[in-house]
Amino acid sequence: GYEVRVAFNGEEALDVWEQFKPDLVISDIRMPKMNGFELAHELRKRNPSQKVILMTGYAEEAELLEQQKQHGFPFFTKPADLQTTLAKIVKEVLEGTYKPE
Repeated sequence: GYEVRVAFNGEEALDVWEQFKPDLVISDIRMPKMNGFELAHELRKRNPSQKVILMTGYAEEAELLEQQKQHGFPFFTKPADLQTTLAKIVKEVLEGTYKPE
């Protein structure tokens, strides 16, 4: 199983990360104080091997997410089929087998 921690904005997510050092961070793009892109890049500054998955429910952000694949940030768009899409991405990222399409 997984142990989950929740943060309500990017700054809080950094605090939670500092405290718990999770294996994986899943972040929405649209958040107050610090967006998901900024959070992902800050996490990678602090730990270059940090695993991060980004998500969005906005079509215009999907193109930006596509560009983030170059930085090794997997993503999915909401609503996603959590049983297949998210579960598959999480498993692949944690196992180190994720390959951008």
